[in-house]
Amino acid sequence: MTLTFQFYQSVFQIMDELPVDEQQHMHRVGRLTGALTQALLHHRRDLESHDVLLFEQAAQYHDIGKIWIPPEVLMKPGQLTEEERGIVQQHPVFSEMLLVQARAGVLSGIPKHLMELAADCAVYHHEWWNGKGYPYGLKGREIPMVARIATICDAYDAMTSDRVYRKAHTHKFACEELEINAGTQFDPDLVEVFLKSAISHTAAMLP
Repeated sequence: MTLTFQFYQSVFQIMDELPVDEQQHMHRVGRLTGALTQALLHHRRDLESHDVLLFEQAAQYHDIGKIWIPPEVLMKPGQLTEEERGIVQQHPVFSEMLLVQARAGVLSGIPKHLMELAADCAVYHHEWWNGKGYPYGLKGREIPMVARIATICDAYDAMTSDRVYRKAHTHKFACEELEINAGTQFDPDLVEVFLKSAISHTAAMLP
């Protein structure tokens, strides 16, 4: 598939054309990713303090590939068909193609020092810990750390936000779902830190 970039000069133009709900979701996931990364500094030696801001900024691009999902599919109020679900699941691949163009200088807007992290987050945030995610079926520590963190934050925010097809779930429900799916969908060590840290009490109040 070839995506059309001719109407865009900047990644910011693309983000501005996403539905407002998607833009706000991306911002919140960035904030949550930064908060979880901060909490993880006390538990992991493979993270440093400067990663907090970098991961937060990178995660704000995680759904940028949704610009090529037809609006009638992306904002459909009812249940998606199998074909429509397959289209939505292509957005990490669309993100990957977009970021190739950004690296080549066709699109501006993503700082060079964020390019690799933004790509890792956008391409791999739907990979599962057990290898049953998409688009590439990575598993465990094959999945970049920034994506393993962002996928927890993405899922939490999606569950606790109003969507076009349902009302928001409660904070309690979302935390229970994260715990249930730790070790299958999510890195269990990261989920444990999310649930035990202050994030689990303040996440819903992040702007």
